[in-house]
Amino acid sequence: MSSASSFADLAWREVVELHDLFVAWLRGDASAKDFSRAEASIGKDFRMISPDGKMDDRAAVLALIKDARGSRPSPFTIVARDPRTIWTGDGAVLLEYTEEQYRDGRSTRRRSTAFFLANQAAPCGVEWRHLHETWMEAAEE
Repeated sequence: MSSASSFADLAWREVVELHDLFVAWLRGDASAKDFSRAEASIGKDFRMISPDGKMDDRAAVLALIKDARGSRPSPFTIVARDPRTIWTGDGAVLLEYTEEQYRDGRSTRRRSTAFFLANQAAPCGVEWRHLHETWMEAAEE
């Protein structure tokens, strides 16, 4: 495995693990008591563009999620799938993936592109620096 593909694999692992944490956190699961894992993986200069075009910085995104603990009881789910490496460079990777959410009896999908930089202190060795999400048609059920 080349270092570029292994770096992309670390970033993909980060995507999956962080979304799993968000699901547990937002459901209010007893297993999700420590939000520091999320804080450790989001870079200081992080920005996110939501599917509706709103841009938020690290503090706003983390506060929104942290304050929403337990707000989405089961059967709320998030599944990240179909990873695609768009670009890799020295200590950086741009991934594209599909995020599917199920809540309140309906499914939504968004295409996401996420930019990661190497950070040995982060849980998976990469930190989120930029995330851009775009609405997609809902998956057929």
